[in-house]
Amino acid sequence: MRILLVFIPIFLRVTVSAQSPPEDKNLLHYFSNGELSGQIRDFTMSTINAGELDDYYANAIGASIHYETLPFKGFSVALNGIFVYRVFSNDILAIDRIAQDHSQYELQLFNIKDKGNFSDLDRLEELYVKYEREKLAFTYGKMEIESPLVRLHDGRMKPKVFSGFKTNVSLHSHNITGAWFTKASPRSTTHWYPVAHAIGIYSNGFTTEGDEAHYHDQISSAGLGIVGLDMKLKKNTNINAWNYYLDNISNSTLVKVDITKDTGVYGGFMYLYQRPINSGGNIDPRYTFHQSTERTNLLSGSLGYHFGFCDVKANATHILNSGRFLFPREFGVDPSYTYISRSQIEGQGNATSFGITWLKNIKNIEVKVDWNRMLTDNRALYNKYMLPSYDQFNLDCSYGFEDKLDGLELRLLYVYRISTDRDIVLSKQHNTVNFNQINVVANFNFAMQRNHHNLSH
Repeated sequence: MRILLVFIPIFLRVTVSAQSPPEDKNLLHYFSNGELSGQIRDFTMSTINAGELDDYYANAIGASIHYETLPFKGFSVALNGIFVYRVFSNDILAIDRIAQDHSQYELQLFNIKDKGNFSDLDRLEELYVKYEREKLAFTYGKMEIESPLVRLHDGRMKPKVFSGFKTNVSLHSHNITGAWFTKASPRSTTHWYPVAHAIGIYSNGFTTEGDEAHYHDQISSAGLGIVGLDMKLKKNTNINAWNYYLDNISNSTLVKVDITKDTGVYGGFMYLYQRPINSGGNIDPRYTFHQSTERTNLLSGSLGYHFGFCDVKANATHILNSGRFLFPREFGVDPSYTYISRSQIEGQGNATSFGITWLKNIKNIEVKVDWNRMLTDNRALYNKYMLPSYDQFNLDCSYGFEDKLDGLELRLLYVYRISTDRDIVLSKQHNTVNFNQINVVANFNFAMQRNHHNLSH
């Protein structure tokens, strides 16, 4: 992996100087005229827990380098490598004497599957062959994907990436996406896993009976299939319809309507229906991912207004009591309008989330303030992770530099989460509620050769 990361810029420099004349376009020409791009990221995170619970801090630095050849009759080849190192931290592996647990968020900057390794964290992130002609694109190999439910979710040092194929067809103002993935490399990991074995790398939570769930490496699945339709009906109206088939586990269907305007009122509405397939991954309910009796109905909406000096949005999500919303966090992200950084509604049933977002753009500065209330049902039947109800406040500020510092971006994310239940025991608050968190991220994005684009996800 590290050999590839070193080889790419050397290869590009050498081949550019040795490239053949434009009229003699041989293989060397298509490789030497490719695109080199990448990102250098520094991430500092600190979580301050309540009372006598342990606090944590960590800093990680890393880089990703992407290279893609010049297309030849529609075909191109690309690869992307990433590496991460710890710069400093306190003892994030230390077991808190009250909660009997270690840090959560800070460990996610590195490798949660090899928690003692902070210096050898590299991954071949992308390696694919792509064919692209006019309205058709086909990609095979290791790749990134963006969709409402499965996407990069790049909020640590590494995003979520997948192996398989995807195709995209553009028809006028409509776009059709199809994909089948057999392997995945979740965020905060370095290895590639078959889909069935990737599920459950993160916390397994609890069964509907209240017992600790142990479905990791206990379920079977051939892969993840995705079909999506993005339709632009009018100038300001988009409809998205997506289906996610998780073989032998579940099927999720999502329909989303968004109305966008430069001025005045705008908003959107989303409905998600989810059902298990067969026995949800395992005939034994103790080891299954999705209980066979659950049927998920999730409703979410947003209503915003463009003021002259800012934007204000009101957002709400409700999950009916017919079942929990369950989708592997290793693959997905909360698709609802109420999603904010460090908070997800996945795992909840008979639950309601609502909040307000304030957004202001000033030249190169973006400031976003979120308040969100999560009202959960404290029964395991509807609460996979046994999360209490809480209020969360986020302050998210980003600044993009220009001129001599062009390509450099800074982000400050402050999170404060407080439980609405004042009687919750201290051990249950650890990394869960009643904490403050500070995130400072610096990204330097660069691109050379054909296209200059931003790699900030």
